Amino acid sequence: MSAILITGATDGLGLAMARQFAAAGHHLLLMGRRPLSDLPDPLFTPQTYCQADLAEPNAAAIIVAWLQQNSVRHINRLIHNAGVGYYGSLAEQSPENQATLLAVNVLAPIRLTQTLFPWLTAQSKVVFISSVATAMPTPDYAVYSASKAALEGFARSLRVEWQGQVAVQIIRPGASRTAMHHKIGLSREVLDWEKFPPAEQVAARMIRAMSSQQSVFTVGWGNKGLTVAGRFGRRLLDPWLRRRRQPLPLTSFSVEPQRQRVCVITGAADGIGKALARRFAQAGYAIVGIDVDEERAAATQHELTAQGATIQFILTDLSTAQGCAAALTQLSALAPLDVFIHNAGINAVGRFVTLDLAQQEVVVALNLQAPLYLTAKLFHHHLLAERGTIVFLSSLSHYLSYPGAAAYAATKDGLTHYARSLQVAWRSGHVLTVFPGPTRTAHARRYSPDNRRETSRMPPEKLAQAIFQACHNRRARLIPGLGNWLLAVAGRLWPRLLEWAMKKSILEKLA
Repeated sequence: MSAILITGATDGLGLAMARQFAAAGHHLLLMGRRPLSDLPDPLFTPQTYCQADLAEPNAAAIIVAWLQQNSVRHINRLIHNAGVGYYGSLAEQSPENQATLLAVNVLAPIRLTQTLFPWLTAQSKVVFISSVATAMPTPDYAVYSASKAALEGFARSLRVEWQGQVAVQIIRPGASRTAMHHKIGLSREVLDWEKFPPAEQVAARMIRAMSSQQSVFTVGWGNKGLTVAGRFGRRLLDPWLRRRRQPLPLTSFSVEPQRQRVCVITGAADGIGKALARRFAQAGYAIVGIDVDEERAAATQHELTAQGATIQFILTDLSTAQGCAAALTQLSALAPLDVFIHNAGINAVGRFVTLDLAQQEVVVALNLQAPLYLTAKLFHHHLLAERGTIVFLSSLSHYLSYPGAAAYAATKDGLTHYARSLQVAWRSGHVLTVFPGPTRTAHARRYSPDNRRETSRMPPEKLAQAIFQACHNRRARLIPGLGNWLLAVAGRLWPRLLEWAMKKSILEKLA
């Protein structure tokens, strides 16, 4: 009898899977937010159900205590099914809603996967329930689909790292008839979700998919076709969707034609951010850097001012909600902002099961949550110039995976998908996503397991020039450097080969 743990088991697909697994005689370990007293179904008992709110950081500890109390020794299948959503303008989504969505959809699976590793065996499988929404731009639920893209980025890198230890699988179930559509405010006039397949039917297909050896399984031929079209038809699909959109709110004030243009760069005190500040200053922009490092920010400001740049720094920690709010308060006095570059980022490198969980949570907060928070507020408060530019620095890991830094890979995949949705939503503006490879910075030296070939990495000045030129040409995507471009193409054509190469070049050297 297999022990199967399902998060989000009190409703929708989770409940449908639980009932079918129970009918097959499996031992159920069900997780949900609702009190046991509110669950009349005999499926839920003190021995089968644990109440835990996955939005809370202590949820994993509650689940572990419950497993120990019930003498559960192993988990054959860990199904990360719980998820929350949002429907509406990305400019109107509250920071609190964003934080909850990322906590449940991204952070909770990361926390639980690491915490429950001692219960997993070589015969276990960890299943991440994603969505076909990761294959296409979704302006009306951009953060939700970004969170699922992040989940896939995490799972993909973890699968490479755990190869031969524990199986990892991604399942994209597609649309189904559940209460989630009503909960997120999606009316039947906008989308008649009553016509979707019932949860029981989709759950049965998902359970069959879990028995397969496929690492990524999209349920249903229609969803498979939609996924292929969304992933490979971007150049046709995205412009078509963009033309059909209502424009996002823009600046609400008049702009003087002779004013100095403003470029905001997060993480501008060093490395790529500093090189970007220098390049945009050379083009006549007034630079606003946002950084937490007061000493380096002062040194950069002094250096660039001596070179004739107009530059100031906002000193704040963007990995916290308070830090993001403080930055926005000061930015409101500098609007309209012509270019906003989301460059700040950190990494956490090491074997996933031993890597500090708090450190990985800060990676998610700074690399993913902060850009989503800031971008929504830029539109909400009308701080952007009408034909302004927003730049997101993703990573080449989007094409290659990143075993040994799965949380980092998650943030960059989530950021990439969010940028694609924003590009469709913001009709008059410009969104650029950059996929840098190894760059010759202190950041790269800090997290690389092997710096013997540091001179082969791209200089930050060369990367900054490529980004500046892509902004000028209003490109949607940039993979800087021929070598990086070839690696990205190879990652799409021969993913398993490149994943093996990443495992050899990064993960095995961490040991």
